[in-house]
Amino acid sequence: MADYNKETLKKIITTLAVKNEEIQNFVFVLKQTLKNVEDNSERALTDLETEYSSLYAILDEMKEDMVTKIKQERASKTYELQNQLTVCTKALESSEELLEFANQTLVMANADGLSQAAKQIKD
Repeated sequence: MADYNKETLKKIITTLAVKNEEIQNFVFVLKQTLKNVEDNSERALTDLETEYSSLYAILDEMKEDMVTKIKQERASKTYELQNQLTVCTKALESSEELLEFANQTLVMANADGLSQAAKQIKD
């Protein structure tokens, strides 16, 4: 019976050795999988940061272009409006002078003055 027990013990030891090797292989696979997950995650984060930086640079450039266009448009419109304001102000001054001259002429009593004023207004 001792031989039988030895044989049984050898089979158990062999089975345990095989299972031990399987567990070691599984542990190795788990470690590799963990390393791959960490590497892939780090690469994804790096890629994301690179992509974000690239998009931010593009958006910043677009912002600068838009700011420049807005400032140029403002300058152009301001210049045009200032010119129109200058022309209108001069026209208003001329109109006020003409109105004052016409009122002064109306006040004049002599007919000769009226004819001369009408001629000046016409010219």
